[in-house]
Amino acid sequence: MHSKAPEEGWSLELGLGAHAGVSSIDYADSTAPSPAKEAINGGLVGYYTGTVTADPSYRFNTANHGPFELKLHSALNLDDAYLDNDQLDELSIELKSARYGNLYLGEDDGAADRLKPRQSGRVGIAVGHGAFTGVVPWWGNLPYGGGFDRSNANSWNWDWANGIVGGDWRSFSRDTQDAIKIGYESPELNGFKFGASINLQDTFAGFAGPGTAPKGQDSWSDLGLKDDEFELAAQWNGKTASGLRLSAGVVHSSVHVVNDDMQQKSTDIGFQVGTTLDSGATVSTSAYYAYGNYDNDVADRHVEDEQLHVGVDWNKGKWKLGVNYTQAWDSYNPPGTALLGGGGNKGYSIGANYKLAKGLTLGGGVLYAENDAGEDATEVGLNLTYRFKTLVY
Repeated sequence: MHSKAPEEGWSLELGLGAHAGVSSIDYADSTAPSPAKEAINGGLVGYYTGTVTADPSYRFNTANHGPFELKLHSALNLDDAYLDNDQLDELSIELKSARYGNLYLGEDDGAADRLKPRQSGRVGIAVGHGAFTGVVPWWGNLPYGGGFDRSNANSWNWDWANGIVGGDWRSFSRDTQDAIKIGYESPELNGFKFGASINLQDTFAGFAGPGTAPKGQDSWSDLGLKDDEFELAAQWNGKTASGLRLSAGVVHSSVHVVNDDMQQKSTDIGFQVGTTLDSGATVSTSAYYAYGNYDNDVADRHVEDEQLHVGVDWNKGKWKLGVNYTQAWDSYNPPGTALLGGGGNKGYSIGANYKLAKGLTLGGGVLYAENDAGEDATEVGLNLTYRFKTLVY
């Protein structure tokens, strides 16, 4: 086992990521109470997700162009989530160079996910994280992601406009997910990095209905450039003379959801500022704005939606505290599109993380969410996260 890869030759990096939690939710619908929905109140619901990675790589030096690394990346999902029909999560090959950047090909995250704007407040259970991927993370909060009870796959059919607070029922993700693609990420130049990726496979390949992952994303057949499915990203990180840490980013994606008739274009921007206090604690705050434009010419649905997230965190020693606020709304809803309707989705949360040991973190918090459809929900939960990586050569 080693902590650093050799300058030349073969190495193997093994990784394990695991997340599990329990939470209790109190749900209410003031306009149309439903026994099925009320049945999820109270009690403890458990969930878990995990990933095992294996990344063999070969490092070599060149006389005129410096060192390179050729890496094969693979990731296997282990979870009880409604995405579990795509257990082989990622499979890609990368050619990395400190001088020329990173070129990658395969089932992997695209440019927008790799370089999305940084966010503060990612603590405990929280609203508003990854506004780019639907504001509420896949395995959390609310734990019935997108209106689906992950414990037994029964749909509660919540009336949340856009699925859940700030969520997006249309695509279940605002990026191209792990569809097969080719992409490039630049080296850092005066604090700037940029990236671009284009699909070789439709993101919706193998779509099997709401709450499911595209099964066909494991197929390497019928590949070809999809010039209407791509991601673009740029990020800058720097420091002021007074010691403030600054970060800004913008991402744009174009993706088809469910089928060729449903196209979504999204643009997200974000800014983060952080500093170290005299006490030794670090604090940061961020603002994140996401805009999406969804078109379905066949069904005559053309919707614009917006999301805003503000987060603050404080970190010292083994403790990290976070506060979050998020809001999502639609600016246009044509007749007959009730599922797309509504505005004023709001969510608030406060949470804490505590490092129990290296790579092992205990988190917890309280979340409250409401929308204009008369629904509100309060969640209290705890979770445990473990991250481990080691080099073998």
